[in-house]
Amino acid sequence: MGNTPALAGKSLQARLARFQEMPILFEDDPELDMGEADWHALAEHILRYGIAAHLANKPQFRVFSNINFYYQPRFSSVYISPDVMVVQPKRPRAASPSSYRLRRDGPAPEFVAEILSERTAEESDLGLKLWVYAMLGVNEYLLVDFTGQFLPRPLVLKRLQADRTWQDEHDPDGGITSRLGFRVVVDEDKQLRVLDAATGWRYARPSEANSDFLARQAQERIKALEAEVSRLKAAAATKKPTRRRKKQ
Repeated sequence: MGNTPALAGKSLQARLARFQEMPILFEDDPELDMGEADWHALAEHILRYGIAAHLANKPQFRVFSNINFYYQPRFSSVYISPDVMVVQPKRPRAASPSSYRLRRDGPAPEFVAEILSERTAEESDLGLKLWVYAMLGVNEYLLVDFTGQFLPRPLVLKRLQADRTWQDEHDPDGGITSRLGFRVVVDEDKQLRVLDAATGWRYARPSEANSDFLARQAQERIKALEAEVSRLKAAAATKKPTRRRKKQ
């Protein structure tokens, strides 16, 4: 199947119609190779919990990892399992659902992330999934390549265009910025980090939740607020008072 060359040159309407007719059957759930399991799982957890922290004040969004996404309403057994996805369910759902069904539970994901490995990269993440996610209307597709075997840089954000093709994007520092308001970067320790794109706030990783990282974060936030208060006070002090005109 690959990149569906048989549909090359067809109109968007023809490609979408063909997609709805195809019972594309994958994905099984073979275990990851033991040598890559740790870093793959770590990257997945950092993304899931960092993005969830960023969207905590936006309850319309849910962030899931490795749940069955049934994306073909005509073929109820067809599913894929994105490493991480952000969706907007139609209604509140269980805290830990086992699946998400297109249309029944809500629209296609707003954002999907896949961590590339030798087992999944060329077979699906850089092949069939590119087409599936495009046809579904997934707005953003983040690819993470720690191995350096498949992409020119560790992070590439594919942004969906009107004709359901992808445009590759990355920030000057090598990170990526989502329209959902968060950034993903490779931190100094060579692990992923999720940040608030507007403020630069660094969200804690799962491994840091029980460490002094949160205390340091709180101190940094207090210092930043104190600096902002001082700046506002200084600005107010230098502002010339408005003179009242004397009544005639």
